[in-house]
Parts: sequence; structure tokens; C-alpha cells
Amino acid sequence: MEQSTKALPGSFFFDDFHVSMVFDAAPVLITEIEIVEFAKKYDPQPFHIDSKAAANGHFGSIIASGFMTVAKAFTQFLELGLIKESSMGGWGIDELRWFKPVFPNDVLSTRIEVFDKKVSSKGFKRGTIRFKIIVKNQVNDKVLQFISNTIIRQRVDKKS
Repeated sequence: MEQSTKALPGSFFFDDFHVSMVFDAAPVLITEIEIVEFAKKYDPQPFHIDSKAAANGHFGSIIASGFMTVAKAFTQFLELGLIKESSMGGWGIDELRWFKPVFPNDVLSTRIEVFDKKVSSKGFKRGTIRFKIIVKNQVNDKVLQFISNTIIRQRVDKKS
């Protein structure tokens, strides 16, 4: 059963998350300026940084680096504030897939699904939440999907 959560009460801890919970981040506009700025630093391929070369290329326009799209999606996830107090970092990304290119002026919407959870076997009052991150553009085409494996602290009773 999918449970969509729009209004969030604050940071969630391990026990607050349930498999199939869904969180939707606010849509974000992708601009050509940020595509080029990101790509110049981290992915300087002609179809990301040179509008003339990109116009004559496979996509007919500049496209965003896939890594920029991942970074944007993860930022949208973090800005929800779900794991602000409980995150202890992550140990990897699984099943990273880019399905379609992201163009200037695309509006991306990110959905976060609680895909799986597992309590630490070492008894450290934490566990791993596997968040499935799905990004779609303004015409509802899936452009990106990955699973973020995040270590989340369990809620600690302050009376203990």
C-alpha cells in the first residue's frame, strides 16, 4: 500500500519509516546555465558545455550530465528534511539508471519510496533504509532511478 506524504512533521528515524512510504519533493527547473556550470567542473563533454556542438549532436541540444541529475535528485531528497537528524551517511547506490536525457528548461519531480529496511545486526541502534529515488520530467517521462542505501539512526528514548 503506497502512502504518499506531503506535509512532513520533521526528521524521521529508523522506526518511523515503513516499506512503501512515498515522499514527493518539490519540482525543480533545470537551466542551461546550471547544466553548463556543473559540466565544466565535473563532466566536460561537448554535449554538456558547447551549445553549437550539442546542436549538431545526437540530442540536438545541450543535455544535463547524468551526475548532475543524480545530485539534483539527492538534493531534493535532503531538502525534504526527512533524515536531517537521523542520517549517519550512506554505504552505496544500487541500480543507477538514466532513462532519458534532461534538457534545459525541463522540470524534474523526485519521488522517494521506502523500498526496504533492515536493522543493524551489530546492535548499534541503527539500520539501513533503502530509498528508491525516481525522477520524472514535466511530461511524466522517467529520466532517472536509483536506490540509495542510507544508514539511519533509531530514535533514542531521552529518559534512558
